[in-house]
Amino acid sequence: MEQCKGLIAGIDIGYSKIQASVYSYNSRNVQTVKLTEDSKEKTSLANVVAECMRATGTSQIQSICVTIPDYHSDEISAVRDTLKKCGVSDGRWQVLSRVESFAYYAYRQKSELHAAGVALFDYTSEGIRCDYLAVRKNDNSNYLLQEHTGYTSDILKKAVISKELGQAENELCTFAEEYFSKRHVSAAYLTGEGFDVEKLPERFAKLMVTRRKAFVGQNLFAKGACFAAMEILKPEVFKNVIMLLDNHVKCGIEIDISSYEKPMRFRLVRPGSNWYTAGRTVECILEDMRSITFKIITPENKYYDEVVDISEIPFREGKTTRVSVSVSFADSDKCNITIKDLGFGEFVKSSGKVISKELVLRS
Repeated sequence: MEQCKGLIAGIDIGYSKIQASVYSYNSRNVQTVKLTEDSKEKTSLANVVAECMRATGTSQIQSICVTIPDYHSDEISAVRDTLKKCGVSDGRWQVLSRVESFAYYAYRQKSELHAAGVALFDYTSEGIRCDYLAVRKNDNSNYLLQEHTGYTSDILKKAVISKELGQAENELCTFAEEYFSKRHVSAAYLTGEGFDVEKLPERFAKLMVTRRKAFVGQNLFAKGACFAAMEILKPEVFKNVIMLLDNHVKCGIEIDISSYEKPMRFRLVRPGSNWYTAGRTVECILEDMRSITFKIITPENKYYDEVVDISEIPFREGKTTRVSVSVSFADSDKCNITIKDLGFGEFVKSSGKVISKELVLRS
């Protein structure tokens, strides 16, 4: 990161505002960028990127991660297109869910703050969204697991609107006691408009820091995204951890192939990959095959087969049946398999046959 001092930034696109953080080469730390009050600046990702560059005095972009509250393909594509127009090259950008950015934030802290697990409480007008993250070991692999729950009531909703959190103290305490009685938590992080107050209710605050650390802040998604942008350049935090969060593919996908006459297993999809970027296309030469078997590997390291019939593709002698095998995702557990007849150069024309099948992965 020190050799080319380009912009390293994390940007959180909320429903009503945008927040940004950047890596400071001077302090070697992540700092919040104070954006202008112009509403257009706060709703335009391209303008926020420009503000981050001005704030850091950089003219090049090293890496950028953006978080969005609704992780859907249309929103992700819109962010991707904007970042490309800003000059961010492929492999130097990511679009994350807020929980994923939180994971990068929490696990960048001291080990004692995440040894047992961490909890994120995002309090909005809909209630409190709770996400519990913990690293667990299974078959010599480390997995980052996520458990999502929620807590809501009319009292909690009204307290957000009135900004009188004391009115909901009993509800908050009931929620906290129930939540922590079932989970080991090293540190709890409170964010969202409901917790955007000068002081938490006393009894609730005491519960939050009993046998754990607790932090309140409104910029952890942007800071977490900046830590993720740093990871693009130099993986450290989750280098040996498979992330199985809501927006990650939980299963691996492999096929059996032959390389130089030797059978081998080829991995198409690695478990823990972000579903939006997990797609892959490879070309194969078929040897008298009427179907292709995809090996699905679950997080428990168990295998099951998904067989795709390709008998519509004409088989040709002399190893001239060449196809492309594409895997793409519509969600973390919805996989689309596409197999196309490519022909064989100038010697054999393609039949134009395309085989498609949707798989719902069982994790």
